[in-house]
Amino acid sequence: MVLEKLKHIPNPTYVQVGPLTDFVSALFTGAGMPENEARLCAEALVDADMNGIDTHGVCYNLDLHYLTGLLNGYINPTPNVQVTYETSGTAVIDADKGMAMIASVKAMELAIEKAKTTGMASVAVKNSSHYGAAGYYARLALKHDMIGFSMSSGGSRVIIPMNARYPWMGTNPMAFAAPAGEEPPFVIDMASSMTSYGKVSIAQAFGVDIPEGWAQDANGEPVTDISRRSAAIGQPPLGGDYDHGAHKGTGIGVMADVLGGILPGERLSGMMMDNPKGGRFCHYFQATRIDGFRPADEFKADMDDMLRAFRAQEPAPNAEGDVLYPGYPDAGYVTKRTETGVPLPRHTVNYFKKMADTLNVEFTIPE
Repeated sequence: MVLEKLKHIPNPTYVQVGPLTDFVSALFTGAGMPENEARLCAEALVDADMNGIDTHGVCYNLDLHYLTGLLNGYINPTPNVQVTYETSGTAVIDADKGMAMIASVKAMELAIEKAKTTGMASVAVKNSSHYGAAGYYARLALKHDMIGFSMSSGGSRVIIPMNARYPWMGTNPMAFAAPAGEEPPFVIDMASSMTSYGKVSIAQAFGVDIPEGWAQDANGEPVTDISRRSAAIGQPPLGGDYDHGAHKGTGIGVMADVLGGILPGERLSGMMMDNPKGGRFCHYFQATRIDGFRPADEFKADMDDMLRAFRAQEPAPNAEGDVLYPGYPDAGYVTKRTETGVPLPRHTVNYFKKMADTLNVEFTIPE
């Protein structure tokens, strides 16, 4: 499988979560961020790597989004994050063009706090940047016996809406997390496209050709030869085309635009391109108290039963693995990488060394 090829990093350098977080935090501080906010952002990114979401961790996004944005001036290193509108069960936060993790964690924590009283609460964030892995924020609700939900809208025009010729929307991801008792939690974290933009970037870095549906050219034809990536103008939505349900991916993307964008007073992702370096982003977060419906322990016991029954299904004869639910592989990565450390490709180690020199930060990553 292509996805398995992308998970295989040749001759990686393994770094434990603590030292890796310390180093990335130091890079952010060197780029002008306060230490506590730099640490928060580093923890969110390394968490993606720990969960096996390498596309949204430190290996690729520091250069693509964060350090580049901080050093080039289109991410504010010292934002004044403020609540600009609020009711008992809702709020809007202005991220002041800062690192999105700052406002996003604040938003999810505020939604959780409000939900303790109201049972369900939602907070939207506007004027933000790329927030990393959507599932990180949804999972923040789990330890409170709540269901978490997160969506993001904006960024570069990557997704080509159904029947359109050119890209107009961001990848507009969503995540939903529900706790279980003994089983790993159910966590679905997905883009509204056939795959994340990051997977295409990793395929290019590794020289791996991509399946049909991951990218297409200006004539609507699929691009599979990764050496022709420059011919690709965007990605089709989830479903790919009309016959295969492209309205689903298009609809999910627009839903993110509505909840994260129009609701707090932003615009559709395709209309937020005033910044040539990747556009603006906006987000939506929701927390739901389980014991607002039934006792949380009963809910989690039933989740265990359902998830075990799901995993017990017989694999198809040509299946390339066991029957797993979203969130189960992530837990396996956490267990494995807690022991081995996070695998870093050679190009990431080289980039880290370069940025440490640039920012006058001690290089603490083994070479």
